[in-house]
Amino acid sequence: MITYKLISTFRYLVFSTDVPATFSLMPGVDIITDRKKIKTILNKEFSLVAGAIEHHHFINAGHLIYCEGDETHFKDNAKTALIVWLSWIDLALKDAWLIKDHAITCEMAYARCVNKKTVSWSNNSLQTCPTFSAGHRLDNVTFDHQELIAWEAQTALVRGYLHEAKSDMFRTFVGKGYSRIGRALRFIDAARNELQPPIKISHYCSAFESLFSTDNAELSHKLSERVAIFLRQFSFDPIEVFNNMKSFYAIRSKVTHGDVIKDSEVEKIPALSETCDEYLRRVFNFIFESKELLALFDGNKAEFDEYFKRALLIK
Repeated sequence: MITYKLISTFRYLVFSTDVPATFSLMPGVDIITDRKKIKTILNKEFSLVAGAIEHHHFINAGHLIYCEGDETHFKDNAKTALIVWLSWIDLALKDAWLIKDHAITCEMAYARCVNKKTVSWSNNSLQTCPTFSAGHRLDNVTFDHQELIAWEAQTALVRGYLHEAKSDMFRTFVGKGYSRIGRALRFIDAARNELQPPIKISHYCSAFESLFSTDNAELSHKLSERVAIFLRQFSFDPIEVFNNMKSFYAIRSKVTHGDVIKDSEVEKIPALSETCDEYLRRVFNFIFESKELLALFDGNKAEFDEYFKRALLIK
């Protein structure tokens, strides 16, 4: 029997006091806040392997991300197990965006493997530097118990849906059969890992196009119109949404064509990026809350066009 213990922390994530001592974020990824259990996991062997600096960081992080598994969960060795585990964590971090804007990452993780009487260790990290939608990072975000529950539910829903749609992270997202929703989420990932808000907005606009466009005719106007119509049913002001979408696309046009943006306009871009990010978050949540909308957005193009034509022309 080969057994594994995998240990890490979330950087820039703080948990409120109502979070339980152990919370299962997804199968194989437990969040532990119980101090006694944390000290048991971060024993002398861990301190010797990780070193004093890493041990100090882990013991003071306020939580651990933890997994205990065997060869039914992981194969080969500690190094391979850790790569697989970090890919699960990476997916969970992507889905946390559906709950709130954040710059959470996972910098260093350790795996302990016991094969018969042989003990081996490995370490690795996620090579990502996510930022908040306004372009800043290195700031904490707080999750309470209800937000953790929502995060866990969204991760299960999103990853299950993309797997069934054959649109997971292991497939090329430019293929004909790839989910429109999955393609849009790829552009969200690109935006979140970009530091500059104007480029973020450019990626956000590509996400909107992946969701709402079926051709390139009058793209800016048609998308602004469709997003305004869609969000109107959820009590958004359609005029405000339409005007904001036009602003997003004006920035996107300048970015993609290498044009200069006036200093007076540059100052407004971080706030516009936050608004753009929030629109997309709400759109995705509304879609995933409805089987009808999931079917619409990943369905037939002609039916999709007809839906928005009727929404535009028929009150």
